[in-house]
Amino acid sequence: MKWMGYLLAVFLLAPVAAMAQSFQAGQDYQVLDEPVSTSVDDGKVEVREFFSYACPHCHTFRPRIESLMASLGDKAQLVHNPVVFNQSWEPLARAYYAASAVDAVDDSHAAIFDALHNDNRQLQGADAISEVVAEQGGDQEGFLDAWDSFSVDSQLRRAERSARAHQVRSTPTVGVAGKYVVDVRAAGGQERMLDIIRYLVDKEHEETQ
Repeated sequence: MKWMGYLLAVFLLAPVAAMAQSFQAGQDYQVLDEPVSTSVDDGKVEVREFFSYACPHCHTFRPRIESLMASLGDKAQLVHNPVVFNQSWEPLARAYYAASAVDAVDDSHAAIFDALHNDNRQLQGADAISEVVAEQGGDQEGFLDAWDSFSVDSQLRRAERSARAHQVRSTPTVGVAGKYVVDVRAAGGQERMLDIIRYLVDKEHEETQ
């Protein structure tokens, strides 16, 4: 019966091996010349999502990356990193950190995406975005107070530095462990992008255990 166990192991491992062989550094994902420091709990692999609320592709990617993270369990931790490619994106990036300041980001994150892309609401400043936060039960006054705060300004600057260090040129883009960068174009679509992220998380997790 040992041979049956061997065959079963080969059968189960074959898809994993095939997946690993199909992903090539420099083609499907990039390896950073200089690793970037991470900001997650010890023992976890950082998955840093570079996004903008203005990006429709980020809107469709949000539930997919969240589903992936749930399946990865304790191996990885998601960090949201808003980016500013043009001035109109700055208030939306600021909104993420202002919502975080009043512990409202878990509820408002999807709601801001939906307000923009499903409801076609014009969220061009603090007042309009604060209404979405309030609709989700968030502290609207606290959100507005945090909007121009030193803390939010500092987090925005750190987010911009991180985007530069990860050489982000489009959204959504995902950094893994401060070493690898995956984007939709190189991956060939969002679903394959998620497969590459999973592969890199597993690779990093195995190498650091």
